[in-house]
Amino acid sequence: MTTKARLNICTTCTASSAEGATDPRHGRELFDKMVESCAKQDMPFDIRAVECLTNCKSGCSVALIGPGKWGYVYGNLDTGMIDDLCELGRRYAGTNDGIVPWRERPESLRRNVIARIPPLD
Repeated sequence: MTTKARLNICTTCTASSAEGATDPRHGRELFDKMVESCAKQDMPFDIRAVECLTNCKSGCSVALIGPGKWGYVYGNLDTGMIDDLCELGRRYAGTNDGIVPWRERPESLRRNVIARIPPLD
């Protein structure tokens, strides 16, 4: 098991504002651009593509998880939030419990939390 935090990005998501599914899906575009952006930096978290976080009514979604940490699902994301997702991932990875105080989260993501999930430990 990895000791790094992980940002799971749903690659089957369609943006909230979309009239229907696209090819590639908006979630796949978000994942590809996130990987491209993070490849230029030494990130303290891993990025993984996942299929369906079952959060379809909330557009593009990601889940932040880490060993012994609270997990978070964020929705209504788009590719314009890449830098903020990188910052949120760095802050999350730097916590002991996964809790990034609301005021320390990038402003564009503060109201995008869909769920908070307790750690297994």
